[in-house]
Amino acid sequence: MQIVNDLKKLPPIWDQDQEVHDVFMDDGYDQNKVGYWGNVDGQKTLIGFKYATSAQMGRVFSSMNSSGSGIYDVDGMSYTVSEYVENEVSRNKGFAYSEFKGALIHHGLKLAGFSGKKVALSTTLPIGYYYKNGVADIEYISKVRDALQKPFTSADGSDLASIVPNMHTIQPESVCAFLAYVLRDDDAEEFEDINGSFCVCDIGGNTTDISVLVPGDEITINHNLSGSRHIGVLNIKDTLKGFLQQKFQVTNIPPAEVNRALTTGVFHFMNKANDVSDLVQSSLIMTAKRLMNYIDELVGDYSLNYIMFSGGGAQLLKTALRDVYKGAITTDTPEFDNLAGLALAKSL
Repeated sequence: MQIVNDLKKLPPIWDQDQEVHDVFMDDGYDQNKVGYWGNVDGQKTLIGFKYATSAQMGRVFSSMNSSGSGIYDVDGMSYTVSEYVENEVSRNKGFAYSEFKGALIHHGLKLAGFSGKKVALSTTLPIGYYYKNGVADIEYISKVRDALQKPFTSADGSDLASIVPNMHTIQPESVCAFLAYVLRDDDAEEFEDINGSFCVCDIGGNTTDISVLVPGDEITINHNLSGSRHIGVLNIKDTLKGFLQQKFQVTNIPPAEVNRALTTGVFHFMNKANDVSDLVQSSLIMTAKRLMNYIDELVGDYSLNYIMFSGGGAQLLKTALRDVYKGAITTDTPEFDNLAGLALAKSL
């Protein structure tokens, strides 16, 4: 997978005239990750990129040319998607079938260049949402799928992508991360190298998924040792935002500024770059401790051969987690594990 950080440099779609295009989305509470097959110097290449999951009801911004870019309408309501709006996305199961999510997904498809094109979408759900009493919750999954068939329009007048209903597949997140590891380099024989229980801890924006899996002829999930809890990157950001508000005596800090402080350790305020690395570290430690308590509660005394950390939280907390969980596995790009797994699942 080729990860692109500058969205102005996204490669063109492979085979532009194809009737239906495969698009993969790990759509979370903090960031959406998008994957598609792009044309890189004549080679069909899986492209991955991310954008902030930040949306607010109403038309919050207007551009100088009044184009309405980033604003989406549905059923008489407008939604603004921008990293500079106060995020009103609900942090519960209802997010997965909300109009907020619909606007965010159409925004991602638009960024990738799929305006006016038909797409076969693959998306994810936390494992605690995907399963109910050990079996796939078909009613909930169908509700999530049906919500994306609402008639969204773009305020700038551009066509939006058409999500083909019977081609929209949904996968549990931590299982996708597992596939990304055991089928790395497209080598299906890697399944044979996994002996014993494999725990995947997928630390997302608002939920941490823990799944204990045993590979074989098919993937077996131990549901007694699997589940989801509301711990994730947003906890880190909420804590950091509170620290910043207290230190600088300011109430409204845009999500983009909190994210910048988290990734750089610098908070720009009143034309000054302020070192806040100590506040960042304290925010990371607080969430890491909550996360470790959850892991210990669910699988603490269970004999595991492998534990893998994936998701955006794994990227931020990898130092703290590796200090406690010796021999833990992480890929080079843990926040894109689910995306890679979705693409692999489509090819199986």
